[in-house]
Amino acid sequence: MTLPNAKSGVRNYAMAVTECATPEIKQILMKQLDEAIDSHEKISNYMAQHGLYHPFHISEQIQLDLKNIQTAINIPS
Repeated sequence: MTLPNAKSGVRNYAMAVTECATPEIKQILMKQLDEAIDSHEKISNYMAQHGLYHPFHISEQIQLDLKNIQTAINIPS
């Protein structure tokens, strides 16, 4: 799972919780939301520890993103 997928999952579960009509389903969705938040935290911590994500240093993250874009552009088709 990628960090953007984890973020999307958190958003989707949060939206589903707010739209839910039955307490039983809401409880299940809240449990899944908690698990999605835990997964997001694990992924973002792993990426930060390995220098792949700089959530508190935007300029560093921009430079890393630009480097990754250039690498992707240079991959032969």
